[in-house]
Amino acid sequence: MPPRKSPSAEVVLDVLEALPPGQKLWVRGVGADLAPLLRSGDAVRVLRGGVDSVARGDVVLVRQGRRLVAQVVASTTPWRTTTLVGAEDRRGGEVLGRVVALRRGRWVVPLPRPFRPALWIAQRALAAAWARPRTRLVYRGVRDFFFSGWSRPLRRHLVGALEVRLLRAEDLEALLVFAGERLVVSASFLRRQLRERWGLDVASRQGAAAGALDARGRVHGFAWVDSYRQEGLPLDGVWVRSLVVAPQARRMGVATRLLECLLAEAHRQGEPRVQADVDEDNAASLRTFEGLGFRRASEALTRRTNEAWDAAGRSKKLVVLERDSGG
Repeated sequence: MPPRKSPSAEVVLDVLEALPPGQKLWVRGVGADLAPLLRSGDAVRVLRGGVDSVARGDVVLVRQGRRLVAQVVASTTPWRTTTLVGAEDRRGGEVLGRVVALRRGRWVVPLPRPFRPALWIAQRALAAAWARPRTRLVYRGVRDFFFSGWSRPLRRHLVGALEVRLLRAEDLEALLVFAGERLVVSASFLRRQLRERWGLDVASRQGAAAGALDARGRVHGFAWVDSYRQEGLPLDGVWVRSLVVAPQARRMGVATRLLECLLAEAHRQGEPRVQADVDEDNAASLRTFEGLGFRRASEALTRRTNEAWDAAGRSKKLVVLERDSGG
């Protein structure tokens, strides 16, 4: 039987690279490109090996920078991988091994080599269907309905009660799984911040991270508040960052509860004001912040914030908001 908990993608990267060919390791949170076969929190078992050990139709684990993703081999000459539904071709990256099993909870599904033709045929069929505009239109309609207000009672039943609270050091594994699927923040940054700043006791805590967790400890929403100087940006005060709610938990008040939790902690830490920067085209986040009393910041602060992010390589224009932490 596999272990109950699998290492996160960031944690196992160095281990995988040092692992001899032929050895196996469970890796979690790498299945975004294999949806709907894999979902957040599922794990894959990887047989260590290089590009010469796989063929078309295999599922492989690929390193892209410090990120690990599981993909389907579409071609070996030239080398090309793809998502399961063929929505996007992937080129480049380093093959770390072949996926030989999938795990969801207590269920383990092996992927033996004879399964490869069936998976390849299924992938081609899904890709052909996805290429049709009508298929994508139907999919978007179903998706929009499932994540709309009409489906909220069903989603509440499926997700269950969510506890919104400050994250602790023991929540790291669940946070990294969520981050691998939903965030662009590096796992190493989150690990360091949670261990050295956010997850400390009340007297020592600096900044804070809040999560929406279900009864099994899985994260469905996340945000943090801290100084931008932690990331090398020359901006004063504390800022709300990475407010993200998983689709299945949207329109359920989770984002508002996350912000309320962070505002209360910022006030407890003696921060008089909390600021936020939001992409100008993110209407949903803007409504959430403004619904909690955030107001547009001065032109001078907005300009400084956009200039700081421009210097860091970001191109989108930001709307800057602020409010008193206890207001």
